[in-house]
Amino acid sequence: MTTLFPLLRLPRLALIPVFQQMVPIDVIAFSLISQKARNLSKIFCKLSASSVDMTVKSDHLYICVEFEMWIQIGLEYYFYTESAPQLVNAMFQKRAFTHKNSGLSASQWVKRVLDVTNCDSIDQLDLKGSPQVDVCDTFGKLQNIYKLSIFKDCTTSFAKKALEIILPVTREITFFRIQFETREEFQTFLKSNLNYLTINACYFSMFTFDDLLVSNILKLKLREVKLSSTDFSQFLTKWFHSKDNSRLEHLTLCTLGDINETCLPEVLNAIPFPVNEDRMFCYSKQLDTSTNTFRGGYDIRRADGKKATIKFVSLFGRTYIDFYVWP
Repeated sequence: MTTLFPLLRLPRLALIPVFQQMVPIDVIAFSLISQKARNLSKIFCKLSASSVDMTVKSDHLYICVEFEMWIQIGLEYYFYTESAPQLVNAMFQKRAFTHKNSGLSASQWVKRVLDVTNCDSIDQLDLKGSPQVDVCDTFGKLQNIYKLSIFKDCTTSFAKKALEIILPVTREITFFRIQFETREEFQTFLKSNLNYLTINACYFSMFTFDDLLVSNILKLKLREVKLSSTDFSQFLTKWFHSKDNSRLEHLTLCTLGDINETCLPEVLNAIPFPVNEDRMFCYSKQLDTSTNTFRGGYDIRRADGKKATIKFVSLFGRTYIDFYVWP
């Protein structure tokens, strides 16, 4: 018969060598036992995470904590006890949690992990499933999420609810499936003050490029877009006549079509820029980068005097288009 060791009853001096032998995963697992264990973990072992990523799946949350010296640990919280894996390895048992073995809800568990690792933000949040339990209260307690990615397995209702909560505290969003059912919903989203949006799907074809004229997103990247020369020429013509004072600074497209400078409308009076001279574009806010250096392209001016540069690059059967709007 095994006798339980009363670790929490040890005097503080005796606890010091105990914590000195603990690796980060041990400290985190210990901190989840109780509020007292959390306090002791914070006192005797000051962990400092360099980044924390979180993934939401249909039956569990996954958190990856990265420390200095390239040390990474993964922790999982299962919503249902029956879905938790039957683990034999003691090391991996420390990484799998439920409400039953931790006494914490999903929201409390996330908060405790962030607290004990001294990290107040999420570097990357991936929504890869739609849990049958409500985890959005967990999102509401996160004060900063650098990047949010919504994958195809998320239901529209879950994605919309998550977006509503996360949008005010994130700077960058990636869609692997557009979560909006109507053009009006999509335009409302584009008018938000988000800094960076990437759409990684040809689903964008269900909307029109006119929607981009009202966008307030600083940097907008569309990949695998079904786009013709006529479509892009019409977009540029409407941009020329537009009076909207959009925040859009950089539109980048990856299209399956063969598009080049011949699509530029005459009304733009496009002027080519030398391909042997570097140009630097500075974003008004820190995005994935603060500046972008490129060569060549065509300068155009809108009817109201606003200047833009368009650059075309053909590579492996695709056309890459960068559209910069200068301040």
